Amino acid sequence: MPIPLEDHVRQILLENKRGAKFHYAISEGWKAFNEGYPQRHIWRRKSSSRHIVWEEIVKRLINIAADDNEIQVIEHRDTISLVVEHEVLFRVKHADTSLLTANYPTGVAKEFDDHSVDLYGFKGLQRVRLCYVPDQFQTNLLWSGVAATNNGNFLWKIELDGFGAIAAPERLPLPETTANTSKLAKLKPGSQNARKKDDEAG
Repeated sequence: MPIPLEDHVRQILLENKRGAKFHYAISEGWKAFNEGYPQRHIWRRKSSSRHIVWEEIVKRLINIAADDNEIQVIEHRDTISLVVEHEVLFRVKHADTSLLTANYPTGVAKEFDDHSVDLYGFKGLQRVRLCYVPDQFQTNLLWSGVAATNNGNFLWKIELDGFGAIAAPERLPLPETTANTSKLAKLKPGSQNARKKDDEAG
């Protein structure tokens, strides 16, 4: 199982406007949750919100997959994943502002984050999370996009908007270093006189 590559995942999101479609699924799923459950603020179990938002988002992702021959919906272990172009596996996750999953680190979650092993019967797939980040009070959506981690360590992120994957900041070339001539070796005054005498003698 390879470590997820940002440029490769970004290209897959750009193809067939998948990034914009994934963003739509998240934003519309969140909107449906807010409009359909006005009583959510009095729920005693806060995780109920996550479960319903997940269902609303996944419902829309399945519809998107139905129109894209290169997206395969995989149901397993009480969840689903999207395998895109037989290369990248996406899982929908609620995350905090650090873009690490907000769920308890179960054995399944730890396996997903360990790219030295293959999962779910697939070999060689890159695994990433399609994340949505709500605010503290679950009233607004702060961010949506793709995040990659490796054994609990953050690797990279790709923000999504209505136009797709937001362009990555340009990687500026490193500034050229100016040579510090003060550190170059210098001839001692006596050495210059000695060289002059040798030239005259020759």
